[in-house]
This record gives sequence, C-alpha cells and structure tokens, in this order.
Amino acid sequence: MRFAILGLFNSKSTVLAGMMHRLGANMAPPFWMNCKDNAEDNFYEPYDLSWHLRKWWDQPNITEMVSADMRTNFLRRWVELQECTGSAPVGAKHPLLTLCWRELLLGWGEDVRLIWAFREFDESVIGLQKRDWFRGLEKKIQQRLWDELVCLEGSNNKLVRVNWNDVRSNPEWAACHLASLIGLVPTAFQLKTAASFVVTESVPVQLEHRNPIQ
Repeated sequence: MRFAILGLFNSKSTVLAGMMHRLGANMAPPFWMNCKDNAEDNFYEPYDLSWHLRKWWDQPNITEMVSADMRTNFLRRWVELQECTGSAPVGAKHPLLTLCWRELLLGWGEDVRLIWAFREFDESVIGLQKRDWFRGLEKKIQQRLWDELVCLEGSNNKLVRVNWNDVRSNPEWAACHLASLIGLVPTAFQLKTAASFVVTESVPVQLEHRNPIQ
C-alpha cells in the first residue's frame, strides 16, 4: 500500500504522520528537520522529497516551476526506491503534495490511498498567522491547497478525510482507523504509542516563515 497525507499547512498532518510512523508505516526518513521521534522540530517529512517539493512550487509563492511529467517521474522513482527497504506500506506527508495529487495517481498507481488531514479552513489560517509563517500570504496559500483538495474529493473516491477534531477526541479510534486505511496490523504497543502521540505531541517550531532551504 502506498499512501500520502495531504492537507493545508497547520492542519495537524504532522500528528497523522507521526502516528503512522509509530504504527509501523515507512514514512521515508531521514526527515526534513529531525529523525528523532520525540523531537519538537520533527515534521515527519522525507528530506529529499520535501526539498524537491519546495523547489517544484517555489515556496512560499506556490508558483509551478517544473512540469507535471517531471514530478510524476520523480515520485514514481522515489516510492519504488523506498519500497526496496522493506515491506511496510510507504507514505509521505507534506502540504505541497496536495498540489501533486494528479501526479501521485499517475506515479504511485490508482490504488494509492490519499488521506486528507482535515481541519477547518479558518482554523488553519489562524494557525499559520500565530506561527508567523508566510507572512501576508497565509490565506492565499491555504485557499490554493483547499481548492485542490475539494477538486480531488469531487473526482476521486480514494481520498479519505481524517478530521482533527475526531483524532483529538478519540486518539485510540484514530490510531485503529489510520492503520486500517493502509492495511497495517499493528501491535497493541504500537496502537498505544500512536494514540499517546496525539496527547503529547508538541507543535514543531519553524525557525523562519520563509523557505527554509534558502
């Protein structure tokens, strides 16, 4: 099973990715900021893929810089390489993957599981403003991602919403639900660890609101 966690910035997609990591999925480390499970600056975003996504979409301007064919070919090679490391379901999380859902379907196959880390639009915008990310561009960026997700939801039944309010109110259910979405059979310890992450997770601190690769 291949899967991608999509969503707006500050939509709690990091929590879902951290849970998947604890449930036994391959989230393709090394991660963007830190590979340590309990590190406050761990976003559970594959370093190499995150680097390319920021270049493909010229973060924070969200301007397309490479062709869809180039993105598709890279994503296909990337996931095949990850699958060489073991048999666990391979997944990736990054808000900018939301802009690549068509390429994910082409490169990872129609059976790819697309998971929308759903949080209300206004809450996600306010979260960006509180963090001081993408100053002045918060609503524009979030609207672009939201529109893509709505388009995807209307055209493909592979997208599943996982609502942050449901995750927060019942972490144990959320852990079981996430595992079932990608065919994992976690141990009781893995389920407990994943559920506990919802309660204990710290919000990663971004060092600056500009593109961190610069």
